[in-house]
Amino acid sequence: MSKFKLIAFDLDDTLLNTEKLITPKTKRALLSAQESGVKLCVASGRLPYGVRPYAEKLDVLNNGGYYMGFNGGAVLNCRDELIGKTFLDSKYIEPVYEVLRPTNVTTMVHKGNVIYADRKVNAYTHVESDVIGLPLNLVDDIAQFVDWRIHKFLLGGEPEELKEVEKILISKFGGEVDIYFSAPWFLEVMPKGINKGRGVGAVCRDMGIDLSEVIAFGDNYNDVHMLKMAGMGVAMGNSDDEVKQEADYVTDSCDEDGIAKALDLLL
Repeated sequence: MSKFKLIAFDLDDTLLNTEKLITPKTKRALLSAQESGVKLCVASGRLPYGVRPYAEKLDVLNNGGYYMGFNGGAVLNCRDELIGKTFLDSKYIEPVYEVLRPTNVTTMVHKGNVIYADRKVNAYTHVESDVIGLPLNLVDDIAQFVDWRIHKFLLGGEPEELKEVEKILISKFGGEVDIYFSAPWFLEVMPKGINKGRGVGAVCRDMGIDLSEVIAFGDNYNDVHMLKMAGMGVAMGNSDDEVKQEADYVTDSCDEDGIAKALDLLL
């Protein structure tokens, strides 16, 4: 009997390979884990609408599992009930966007199943929309347009410019909000303390288990809290070195069935 009762895993470049597919070997490994009684949690920065289809492909919901979006800002159980949700304080919308106005970075927010972005279109503006299959609507000024509670800002742009934007945002707001990369071309501005690790904690409380009974898989900076909090944090072989240093174990890449190979050892 495995001591692990929950497997939490990131979506892009972790569960999904670079062709955005779940490989047969990885799928078999996760289905087998569920057959042995282990629950699964799909953990992504995407909005929940873009996460749920992968939970369905792995039969997560029929086996009492979980999925989360917005980097832990929305955590749902197998009945699609929210067991955790948080929003970015509206007082940050205008000052954060004031930093972004003069840049070439696209600022995106979500409302329902629609993505809204400002008109600073670049090579990364449509990536989120195209991958998830949701409409992208362009508006003149995000700060003036938003009149609802948002979970996060998603910033898309050239990696080098985003690194400079990250420095400015951290210097101004680093003690009040969380700012981290979810891909080289995506920078996220989140409520303070809201991350995938906290989301996994909510799942553990709902299951009545301890974080030491969790295996977590991830590849990027928005996965680090989850890797550090889990009993066994596993970084993918395609992760940056800084992410690997935060993990307990480094497996093969997402193109080499890294999840399946790690589960062969750990379970």
